[in-house]
Amino acid sequence: MTQAGESPNPESSPGRGGGYLIVVQAPCTRISGQAFATESAFAEHLRTLRRKLAPRFDRLHIAAPTHAAGVYEANKHHLAVIDSPREGIEFTPMFPEDMRTIRYWLTRAGRNWRALRDLVHRCDVVHSGMSDDIWRPVCFMAILQAVRQGRTSLFHVDIDFRRDARLHYVTGDWSRKSYLLCRYIYDPLRLAQVRYAVRRCSLVVLKGRKMVQDYGNGLPHVRDFYDTAHSPEQVIEPARLERKLARMRDASRPLTMVYFGQLVWRKGVDSAIRAVHEAAQMTGRDFRMHIIGAGDRRESLRALVRELGAEERILFHEAVRYGPALFDKLYDCDVTLATPLTEDTPRSAFDALASGCPIVAFDLYYYRDLEASGAVIATPWSDVGALAQAITALDQDRARLEAMARAGVQFARDNTQETWLDRRIGWTMEALDRERGGRR
Repeated sequence: MTQAGESPNPESSPGRGGGYLIVVQAPCTRISGQAFATESAFAEHLRTLRRKLAPRFDRLHIAAPTHAAGVYEANKHHLAVIDSPREGIEFTPMFPEDMRTIRYWLTRAGRNWRALRDLVHRCDVVHSGMSDDIWRPVCFMAILQAVRQGRTSLFHVDIDFRRDARLHYVTGDWSRKSYLLCRYIYDPLRLAQVRYAVRRCSLVVLKGRKMVQDYGNGLPHVRDFYDTAHSPEQVIEPARLERKLARMRDASRPLTMVYFGQLVWRKGVDSAIRAVHEAAQMTGRDFRMHIIGAGDRRESLRALVRELGAEERILFHEAVRYGPALFDKLYDCDVTLATPLTEDTPRSAFDALASGCPIVAFDLYYYRDLEASGAVIATPWSDVGALAQAITALDQDRARLEAMARAGVQFARDNTQETWLDRRIGWTMEALDRERGGRR
């Protein structure tokens, strides 16, 4: 085993040719010595990645934080369980997600560094990204170890975070002090990771064309990407789509909206609720909205619905594990609402399009980018009235709604998880083969 401070010879490492390491900030929970649980869409992503990596890689390793105490028990009905020996996906825990920074550096940072050193030593490819949590930077630790040990490294940033400080401040979520700390300390440290990766990593994938333009400098190893979760079989079948479009054309039937995902502050679901209620009040139409998910804002959102007197219009559903049951619910809805208060790049946007549900969203960067699909309408950020007007306009223009639904389904079909995994794996294998050839 390599000692601290030594860089193993990449061609002589005993584990070369066997492992692919992915380091993420999404928490997992080990539920036995042989299995672990994680968010269901992420679990499906790992399974698909594992299948596509075979036979070149015999194991997929994941390093991640662990859920805070009680989170697994409260959410296990919609989390997915991965059986490590059977599925070939091994989990190495880093630290509890609610661990305080001082305790982390006193008790875990050194252990994480050594654990990542050993994992990197056993793997051909290290797939990690920007540590948004700069005080517990395990993702960037993995990148540093990959560069240090001469491994092929894939660095990703899955959100253009550069406006987040301002958005938090404008909404009142942050004080001026918090805004200034983020704007002038945290964000520069995050961007320093991106600049380092562009210089030192084998492949850099950035979410959004603007980030690629701003930091890629035209370099061929810096690429844009969509991070999707849906598979071809989850795209609505043509016959069911035609039945859905026939319903959409029936102007006597008011639209049914849906939000699905986390019920947390940053998702701004209260804005979607208010917009649906306002649209109904303006037009007298019996709009409905389904809210599918779990999170710490669930009860406050229910209280808002009661305050508005909209209990018959806004309907809550428990979180549903990613898969056929969720898509079956989405197929029966007309429009997805996305009202995040900070920059957001959810995979659920493509799940909505795959289900034939056009999106009406606040005009944050990701949704403005998706407008080119023909299936997304971006309205002024945090403007509930504009969102309500967009809902009303679609209700009145069913031909446009149908065209958007068709465009969204085609866009989702062209951008499945398999499509993007094949593309990303192809880029990674090119880098691996190029770097191996250069070392001979």
